[in-house]
Amino acid sequence: MEQYTEETLAQAKKIFNYLYIRESPEKADAIIGFGHFDLKIPRQCANLYLQGYASKIFFTGGVGAGSGDFKHPEAMEFLHLVQKEFPQIPKGDIIIETKSTNTGENLRFTEKLLNHINPKFSFVKGIQKVLKVSNAYRQRRAYLTCQKIYPNVTFINCPPPTSFEEEYDLYQFKKQDLVRHLIGEMERMISYPALDFIVPVVIPDEVMDSYNFIRKIAEKYS
Repeated sequence: MEQYTEETLAQAKKIFNYLYIRESPEKADAIIGFGHFDLKIPRQCANLYLQGYASKIFFTGGVGAGSGDFKHPEAMEFLHLVQKEFPQIPKGDIIIETKSTNTGENLRFTEKLLNHINPKFSFVKGIQKVLKVSNAYRQRRAYLTCQKIYPNVTFINCPPPTSFEEEYDLYQFKKQDLVRHLIGEMERMISYPALDFIVPVVIPDEVMDSYNFIRKIAEKYS
C-alpha cells in the first residue's frame, strides 16, 4: 500500500467530503441499500427501518468490484447480516436483487423485480420517496444516477455516519487504496454525464484542484 503524505491525504479528504452527501431522513416508501463490502450500509438501512422511516428495505448488488471478500452476492450478505443482527425485522419486508454489477443495473434490476412482485409498488409506479444508502464516497454519483433513471422519485441521501479517516482505515484493512478509489470516482463524475449515465453536475473548482493534485501523486506510483 502506498504511503501518502499529509498533504495528499488532506486533498483526498476534500474530495471525499464532496462525494459523501448526507441529508436528514424523512418518512419514505422504501429504503434502498446499494451493495458494497461496507457492512455499515445494511446496518444503516436496518436502523432507518426500525426508526419507522419506511416499511420496506431493498438490497441490491451481485458480485462486482466493490464486493471485497464476500462469498455471496452483496445483497445476500446484507440480508444475512440483518437477519443475524436485527431479527425483529421481518424477512418479508426485505427485497433483495442479486444480479446487478453497477449502479444503473442496481436500479433497473430492482425495478424489474418490484414489477414482478407488485406492479403497483415500483420506482415507475407507486413509489414516490426513497431513502438511499450507499458507500460513503459513492453516495453522490449513485444519487445522480437515481435522478437520471427515475427523475419522478425523490431520493434522500442517508449514508452511514462515517468520516474520511474511518473509511481510510477500513480500506487499508481490506488491503485497498481509498485514494485511488477516489480518483476513479472523480473520473466517473467527470465522464458519466456525457455518457448519459448521470445528470449533469458542476464540480466545484476546489474539488477539481484536489482531484488534479492527488491524480498526479498517484501517477508517480503507477
